[in-house]
Formats: sequence, C-alpha cells, structure tokens
Amino acid sequence: EEYAGTFCHLACHTGDATLYGSSKTIEATGGWHDAGDYGRYVVPGAKAVADLLLAYEKNPNAFSDDMGIPESGNGVSDILDEAKYELDWMLKMQKDTGGVYHKVTCKVFPETVMPEEETDELIACTVSATASGDFAAVMAMASRVYGNCKDPELQKYGETCLEASKKAYSYLSENLKKSGFVNPSGVVTGEYPDGKCIDEYFWAAAELYKTTNDKAYVKDIAAHLDEIENFSGFGWADVGGFGSYALLTSEGASKADKDVYKRVHDAFIEAADSIVAASKDNPYMINRDLAFEWGSNMGIANDGMMLILANEVEENDDYTAYAKHNLDYLLGMNATGYCFVTGVGTQYPEHPHHRPSQATGVCVPGMLVGGPNSNLEDPYAASVCKDMPAAKCYVDNDQSYSMNEVTIYWNSPLVYLMTASEE
Repeated sequence: EEYAGTFCHLACHTGDATLYGSSKTIEATGGWHDAGDYGRYVVPGAKAVADLLLAYEKNPNAFSDDMGIPESGNGVSDILDEAKYELDWMLKMQKDTGGVYHKVTCKVFPETVMPEEETDELIACTVSATASGDFAAVMAMASRVYGNCKDPELQKYGETCLEASKKAYSYLSENLKKSGFVNPSGVVTGEYPDGKCIDEYFWAAAELYKTTNDKAYVKDIAAHLDEIENFSGFGWADVGGFGSYALLTSEGASKADKDVYKRVHDAFIEAADSIVAASKDNPYMINRDLAFEWGSNMGIANDGMMLILANEVEENDDYTAYAKHNLDYLLGMNATGYCFVTGVGTQYPEHPHHRPSQATGVCVPGMLVGGPNSNLEDPYAASVCKDMPAAKCYVDNDQSYSMNEVTIYWNSPLVYLMTASEE
C-alpha cells in the first residue's frame, strides 16, 4: 500500500512454472503482467523494455530516482530499476542451449480477478526463435546501458546480460529456419505468433554490434540482407526498425560495410518520409487513411517514435513536427475527443479492459488504451460501433477488449515519445 495505494495486492504467481509437456519445473517469479490479463511473454516484453531503454538513452535527465517504487533512492534511475525487474525475469526464461521460452501463463485466461487470485498451474511454453532473437537484442541493449552505470553491481549485471545475449544469438543463428510459435494443445493464452525471425536476427546482430563493435555481426547482417523484409517496424512482430536504428547509430557502422549501411539507411529514411507524407494528408496529421487496426494507438506512438529516431540519423524538421502531432493525437486531438491515457485530461477512458481496474471498480491511471479499431473485433464493439466512421470506432467499455485493453508495449512507445518531446 505504501507504493500502490488503492491498487496494492498480495504477491502473485509465486510458484514454479511447469515446462509444457513434462513434469519438470523452472523458477519463474517476477516480470510484468503483459496486458489486461496476467500472462508474461518474452516477445512483447522485449519490445517494451527496448522502448524504455531507448527513452533513457535519449534523455536520461527525464527520469528520477524518487518516483515512488521500492528501489527509489538507491542511486539508480527508477526507469532502469523497473526495466531490470522485467529483464531479471527474462533471464530466467533462457535455457542452457541459449534458446528462450516464449511465455509463462496458465492454460486459459483468468476471470475478472485480482492477480493473486489466478492460482491455476503456471505453464512455461516451448522455446521459440522469435523470443530468442528479441531476448538477444534487448539483452545486448541492457548490457550497454547497465554496463555504463557507475554502480559496480550494475556493471557486472551488464556483463551477465551480454553473455546471455550472445548465447541466445548463437541459438538463433542455428535455428533461423524454424517456424513461428504456435500455442500447444490446451493452451489458449496470448500466442504472439510470428512466422519469420529474420528481423529479430537483424535486430539482435545490430544491437550486439553497437554494444561490442565486433564487425562479425555486420557480416552476419550482410549475409542475410536480402532476406530482411522490414527495416522500420517497432511492433512486437516487426522489429526491423530497432535493428536499423541500432546499426545506423553504431560507431563505425558506415565504414564496417558501406553497402549494408546505405541500404539500411535508405530504407529507414524512406519509411520515415512515407509516414510524414501520409500524415500530411490526414486531418489529425497522423499516418492513417480509412482504417484503424487493433492497438492503433501503439502504431501511432510507434510512428512518433520512429520519426524522432530517424531525426537522429538525418535531421528533418518535419520528423520532429509530425512526431509531436502523433503525441497530440494520443492526448486528445483526435476524432473521438478522448485523451487515450486513463486519468489524464478532461475526457479519458474510465472503463479499460484491465482486470485490476475491473476487479476493484477503480481505474488505474496512466495507461494507454488500444484506441479506435475499425475492424470491430469484439462483440461489444461490433454492436455499439456498427456503421461508425473508422476514426470514431472507439468505445470506453471494459467488455471491448479490441479497443479498450491496455498493454505494456502500447505504453512503452508513449513513454519514449513523451520523453523525447521533453528533451
């Protein structure tokens, strides 16, 4: 209660997790609940941590050591303490082979209960190539960030992260042709499927190069360059943008392989320019036409983040201006009139699809909801928003999981966007 007030609860998910298909268990405590449910997933968790670490690298002065978490006052920025909580859990997900378990959840989603009331057996689902790649990338980032801290223990932690990153990268290098994760029989929680892991490989190689300056990682990228289809994604499935930014801001990258650098640079800048061009045709100055996808607010936050990162690669006043318009949209300058962050502004979501908020009847503040979804992908949305204009396909109701849920990886690019805008 000292830290969480109304939203405090007993410790949850404290037992070991059973490895799917066996009687073996692993210690799996810690980490973040992914969304409105209580699953813990490596793939979206890595995207969320990456966003926070990028925010810290962009503007460390934006974060204090007195935000009111248990680690406050320890001489380390609270955002690094918080990110480490997830990283610590992710380290538990790595096997001796270097491969990384995809997720830890129960077999089914819980009812509308507080987290400590989800007491079904925890299942650690199988190793996946995408989880291993995302893990390798974010651990390389963590090695760089924590290794540069003054605290000797965090410097040692950075070494641990780098060793884990290299092991995961080695595993992925030998399993590039493995298909994406599919829920095993009897497990119906979030799947986070992704049929290709080449962009995760690219991201991991780029981050390891940025951290170690070992040109072998650039050679790996060159060897697979024609297979990489995405150089600008910042979602949980398409992570090429993370890889592009890491490579383009690495010391000596333009000399390590001029052809690789130019191709990645041109694709990254072309993507940023296309965001600006589409935004100029939109009345709310965002990169959208006549459709809004599930989690559209993440896409808009990601676009703003992309533009700020692109501006570091090649300065362009349009990039910073339209990044600000993306933030304006999320905070209320949109067709619905909602600030999409709970508890902020004069009209904001009060009934998110978020079990703690639903169970207590009090909305947790500070959460970015999914936003408009013109595909109407839940029964409540289909009933209430039928025939609505795409940009207005939003409803503030906890039954609308396709519009009003929250996730860590929707919030994290918003943190980056606000942090960079404050610089």
